[in-house]
Amino acid sequence: MSIKLNDLLKIQDLSNVKIRLNLSNDSYNAIDNYYNDKKGLLIGNFYNTGNKKWFREGEIVIGLARISGDKWLLFDISRITKDHNRQGFPNAGLYDFYDHEPLKEYENMFGRTIVKFHKNGQYVIIKAENAMDRFEVAEILPENLDQIDSFPGYKNVSVSYSELKNKLGKSKEWQTALKCRKGVYVISDHQTGKLYVGSAYGKNGIYGRWETYIKSGFDKNEQENGKYPNKGLQELVKDKGISYIQKNFHYAILETFTDDVADEYIIQRESYWKNVLLSRKFGYNAN
Repeated sequence: MSIKLNDLLKIQDLSNVKIRLNLSNDSYNAIDNYYNDKKGLLIGNFYNTGNKKWFREGEIVIGLARISGDKWLLFDISRITKDHNRQGFPNAGLYDFYDHEPLKEYENMFGRTIVKFHKNGQYVIIKAENAMDRFEVAEILPENLDQIDSFPGYKNVSVSYSELKNKLGKSKEWQTALKCRKGVYVISDHQTGKLYVGSAYGKNGIYGRWETYIKSGFDKNEQENGKYPNKGLQELVKDKGISYIQKNFHYAILETFTDDVADEYIIQRESYWKNVLLSRKFGYNAN
């Protein structure tokens, strides 16, 4: 039996409630924005060249950011406190601005509640009374997540082997963030300075690839254009053991991509970074 979002929120009167869906495009990533700046993902900042008003003062707005597919992160539930009527802001003719105040009774759910909802149109605002029963609770992340293992944002991932192993094993926030992104990453050997550039575009994104590295130091099943690109890492483990990697390896993300980006393009970007960082000539990349 599914649990509806409002089974959790228990909002009695939905007539004054709207749901704001934050999507991603080529220049903006909703989850990136949330992880990098939790206060920056505003429900009250809209590009709008028409005359339509998105909100009224006093309305409650539920803010969701798409993780991937039908999964969304609940990041805010606020009451609109002021409509600025496009006054006093740069480019005010193009944007609507609303002040909003988070409702404290729901704050412990922000950044923790994963919602399932199938979006089948161009809309970004939904009247809750028309659609609330379509929003289901998929998962609730651990309560102490923000204090212990908060994900720092894709551009700020830079961790040692032991740190990565701990976060992949214990932090639902890290797991969720890395599973929903394809990407290009770099592994650094702090003992020799050698680099390994890799890409992730299969099941579970960056998480799936890094989980394999944590277990064995390399991915024995990886194939790229019919070749095995992990040869340098494989030989290192064979020669010095997994303990060498556990002591000296460091992991960082160079670029991330959403599910709709073609695998071929990600492989091209991987090759670009190999050329920039000279990881074929001086590092562990074999191709």
